[in-house]
Amino acid sequence: MKRNIAYFFLVALFAVFTACAPKEKFQSGEKYHGFTLVENRFVEEVNANCLLFKHDKSGARLLKIAAADPNKLFNIAFKTTPQNDCGTPHIMEHSVLNGSKNFPVKSPFDILIKGSLNTFLNAMTGSDFTTYPVASMNDKDYFNLMHVYLDAVFNPNLRTDPKILQQEGWHHELASKDDEVVYKGVVYNEMKGAFSNPNRELGYQVNKILFPDNTYGVSSGGYPKAIPQLSQEAFVDFHKKYYHPGNSYILLYGNGDLDKELQFIDTEYLSNYDLSTEKVEIPLQKPFDKMKEAEKTYAVSDGASTKDQTFLNISFVAGEGTDIALGLTFDVLADALVNHESAPLRLALQEAGIGRDVSAYYNSAKQGVFDITVENANPEDKDRFKEIVFSTMKTVAEKGFDKTMVEGILNRMEFNMKEGNTPQKGMMYLFQSYQSWMFANDPFIGLEYNKPLEEAKKALTTNILETTTTKYLTNNPHALLMVLKPEPGLQAKLTEETKAELKAFQDGLSDEEKESLITQTKELIAYQKREDTPEAMATIPMLELADITSDIEWFGIDKKSIADVEVLHHNTFTNNILYSNLYFDIRTLPKDLIPYAELLSSFLGKLNTENYTYGELDNALNIQTGGFNTYTTTFLEEHSDDKMIPKFAVYTKATAAKAGKMFELANEVINHSKLNDKDRLKELLTRHQSRVDSDIKNNGLNYAMTRLRSYYSKYGAYSEETSGLDYYRFVTDLSDHFDAKSDELIANLEKTASLLFAKENMIGSVTCDEKDFMAYTTGMQNFAGKLKEGPVSLNNWKFDFKKKNEGLKTASKVQYVVKGYDLKKLGYDYNGKMRVLNQVLSTDWLQKQIRVIGGAYGGFAGISNSGNVYFASYRDPNLSETIDNYNKTPEYLEKFDADAKEMTRYIIGTISRMDGPMTASQRGNRAIKYYFEKTTAEELKAERAAVLSTTPADIKEMKKMVEDILAQDAICVYGNEDKVTENAKLFGKVISLTE
Repeated sequence: MKRNIAYFFLVALFAVFTACAPKEKFQSGEKYHGFTLVENRFVEEVNANCLLFKHDKSGARLLKIAAADPNKLFNIAFKTTPQNDCGTPHIMEHSVLNGSKNFPVKSPFDILIKGSLNTFLNAMTGSDFTTYPVASMNDKDYFNLMHVYLDAVFNPNLRTDPKILQQEGWHHELASKDDEVVYKGVVYNEMKGAFSNPNRELGYQVNKILFPDNTYGVSSGGYPKAIPQLSQEAFVDFHKKYYHPGNSYILLYGNGDLDKELQFIDTEYLSNYDLSTEKVEIPLQKPFDKMKEAEKTYAVSDGASTKDQTFLNISFVAGEGTDIALGLTFDVLADALVNHESAPLRLALQEAGIGRDVSAYYNSAKQGVFDITVENANPEDKDRFKEIVFSTMKTVAEKGFDKTMVEGILNRMEFNMKEGNTPQKGMMYLFQSYQSWMFANDPFIGLEYNKPLEEAKKALTTNILETTTTKYLTNNPHALLMVLKPEPGLQAKLTEETKAELKAFQDGLSDEEKESLITQTKELIAYQKREDTPEAMATIPMLELADITSDIEWFGIDKKSIADVEVLHHNTFTNNILYSNLYFDIRTLPKDLIPYAELLSSFLGKLNTENYTYGELDNALNIQTGGFNTYTTTFLEEHSDDKMIPKFAVYTKATAAKAGKMFELANEVINHSKLNDKDRLKELLTRHQSRVDSDIKNNGLNYAMTRLRSYYSKYGAYSEETSGLDYYRFVTDLSDHFDAKSDELIANLEKTASLLFAKENMIGSVTCDEKDFMAYTTGMQNFAGKLKEGPVSLNNWKFDFKKKNEGLKTASKVQYVVKGYDLKKLGYDYNGKMRVLNQVLSTDWLQKQIRVIGGAYGGFAGISNSGNVYFASYRDPNLSETIDNYNKTPEYLEKFDADAKEMTRYIIGTISRMDGPMTASQRGNRAIKYYFEKTTAEELKAERAAVLSTTPADIKEMKKMVEDILAQDAICVYGNEDKVTENAKLFGKVISLTE
């Protein structure tokens, strides 16, 4: 797990939760419901008592973080250490949630998604652990979720029912004797999609070489080619070995009743187990004597250019995950050496012309890895890349890092660690504590971060960064130089290999074995289609509608004026942090400048300005603020596509004491950035194009959905120019022809900035309490006085809509299939009952047809209050079959006849998606959205009332609307080039993304 992600999961500076389990009630050494309390410690960073228990009979470990947070979390994790690429831990993670002893339905997980008040419900597989977290603010629901999850991990049906592995993992499918055998399975297709991402392939190949002798050298998620090697016997053995309470780590967080929690977990589950003699350890990889080098390939489309498409990577095995101080030091080092705008290695590689983007991060596990990766390079750059990396590291180790840069990096790190801006505090502490708990038997090491942070901050006064660079990087032989280069046609070659493998398998079957496989296939499909019995369904605990409040939570705005600027204030406690947005209306731009607004947002804050170099600016922003970003966003007034309000936003957060400096820097960026600096623009454009190129390869669903909506929607057409395929082409064209187009680029950027950044075109917003609003007011007054003034006019852009029905060909191994339209354009009005319809389609019909039977990783629908309706699949092995299933939706609705319990589940699941905990900044953003879109409390009350009163007849009545939407036949598919070509008749046009 990347430790920079872990920053997000750290303790909140303004957490108002206090310990809810008095320390005197639970005493160390005493026994409670089969558990012995090992330690009861108040942890300052968590602001709560943390109670560590050991279960006497089974050996299970349990940590209770007794914060007075109503968003309670239960999590059970297991140390899982696969020894091959079959993906056994990942398939197990899916499979335990497919029926168990006490809950004998086919998928308790899906039923809980349908109808619980969970605020978090998931399961995750890491390289060395598997974890099962659930959270809820409802006490009854919390214990229901805990019950189902404990039964799933300890008593799963997968041990006796091979159909579960076949469905979730893999199986041979043979529909008839005239068909060809194919591989199917949810995880199989999920990982085909995952490994369509070259970054995933790079990480896999790097770890395979760095760790040849321990678990980090294999793919815990599963390498597609290896997944079909997993047998039912090995699968069951894996569960027996790892899913014992003695290998479990249970985390309880929040204001749940600890007595009840301990009693339930002991009585219902742990008391049934004895201590296990099985010990799960991860031996340290023996260090290399010398650095290794390797070259691998990844798939690109046949005929695609290979120029500037190679990844160059140097990785070092360095440190252990239980050394928090060293991990934080590596995080600082990653930024100071590489990620900062003026980091020495970034500048050296830019000067050498190697690659278009470079990044570094520290991947923390039992053995950590410090990773440096250059994208969009060429294979012949390998030796120069290596030489520049090592010479730069030696130079900075000798001369020292820029202390101002280091100060800024540390300030931003500390701000983010202490802010902890997430409503899922339980998840935050889970990821903070699991490594030290699993590998040092002490969760407090990860929770108590103040001392390690102080150690890392010594980088300001000592040479700790320099010595770390020399010891763990420059002089470290346990390292690898990897070249991952593109291979056109590789995917077609791999596909043919798989076909040949399957043909050989099929040819080796006797007639009797073929008939047996056909029967197995039919039985599996029948199993997947079969409805759970009422008796089985009755075992799944559920809430009643009486448990659901009919009240809404309203987030309001105080509309104010500062220096003749409209300011939207959401008044709430933030512990002296200001969350500020400056919104500039993009409709001041002519239509041809729309993509330049997005491009400008990617440049600002990274350019030289009148008073700062870009490196100095990065330092100042890090020192004076907790975050700075410019981006484009869109609001739909009255939820109308015709009333689109596109905004250019300048976002900053800082303590109230630094409000003046925050606005000073915003002014510097907005009014004094040097948009005519060709050299810097070229560097930034090259990097930006690299990131957009990576995004379009890795997020096919987003691009297909945006493209589809552009066929019929103003918002969709606008989004296509700011974040879709058209924007990708725009950026790529500018980057490829920079020398010829640089003057035009500069002129358009300057015009865009001039039209946007005017006082009369700005609305400010801030989330803070009334006390801190005074500091914001003073800063805004000074800032507003520096903006140019004058009248502004808003353009009413016209877009041409055309149903293009495009197939987007890529080197992807899977498809993303999207179909939809706008219900309002067909004369329908949105109402709250459509939220329940969406829940029904996503959690029942599409879940079953697209994922369970079709083998895709996901299938779901979306219905928004703006009128947009879509059907979508994710990492889907199919194409035309998926569209056929979408088209059968009216038939499903015609037969829809949920009983009272099932309907209650759908309604509760819908409410769960509407409600949930939010941070102060999230509440502020919601209030601002309500304001711009003119959403009222009465409207939200009416929507909630409609949800709560939805009947099966209401769902059936929407059949005609769905039928009319599907009849528009608007589709877009992003997928495998061969699959798209095979289905060319479905499309108006087939586009290759490499062209």
